[in-house]
Amino acid sequence: MELTNEQLEQVREMAAALMPAGEIAILLGLDKEERDLFVETCRSHERSPLYLAYRQGVLRTKYELKRTVIKLAKCGSPAAQPLAEKYLKEYDQL
Repeated sequence: MELTNEQLEQVREMAAALMPAGEIAILLGLDKEERDLFVETCRSHERSPLYLAYRQGVLRTKYELKRTVIKLAKCGSPAAQPLAEKYLKEYDQL
């Protein structure tokens, strides 16, 4: 599946908004067969530019959310502190 750089940037932006791959495919105007391939590529074709664009979008949001939680925890937020501790435990298991 060949997408333009503009389309890949759209995928990155929509993925950053945590839109599912199937919904992104619909918004891009892909037909049913193309949508199925699009979703498959986003899930498992690690060397594909589409996979990378999709994962970059999702990971950008994950990073921003974690960064915000850590910042809030450092400021003493009782809601953020347990999440920050969870992130630390996950990090220690790497």
